[in-house]
Amino acid sequence: MIKRFMISLSLLLMIGGSVEVFAKDYNKHYAQFAAGSNMDVDQLEPFLTHVSTSILDAGLSDQEIKQILTNVQKMNKNNETKRMSTFKVMYLGEPANMKIEVEVHVEDGNKEVVIYLFSTEELVDVLDKELLKIEEAME
Repeated sequence: MIKRFMISLSLLLMIGGSVEVFAKDYNKHYAQFAAGSNMDVDQLEPFLTHVSTSILDAGLSDQEIKQILTNVQKMNKNNETKRMSTFKVMYLGEPANMKIEVEVHVEDGNKEVVIYLFSTEELVDVLDKELLKIEEAME
């Protein structure tokens, strides 16, 4: 009876430990923390380029940035939201996923975008600070 209990307990601890290790790894690479801000559509390309070259070790390629901009140009409905993609990037030597969504606001012929960036907590904190710099410059 005690032997069966000890075997069951050991199996439970091994499974629990495996789940804990998996959960930590999953959260590290796929956690969905988010940063977001609105900006003029003409600020989008400089922002994405800045993030890719100054913040990330390996960021968005020129082709990926162009694809995002092309998708945004095609968005003409007010409050239209589109998931651009999930991009594989490197931040502080670690691989990370960065999902980008863009919402468009069209008013009186002017187009503004709201960009949402989803990634790990550490990367989102840095991206949020960069977005705040843009907001402050707009004021």
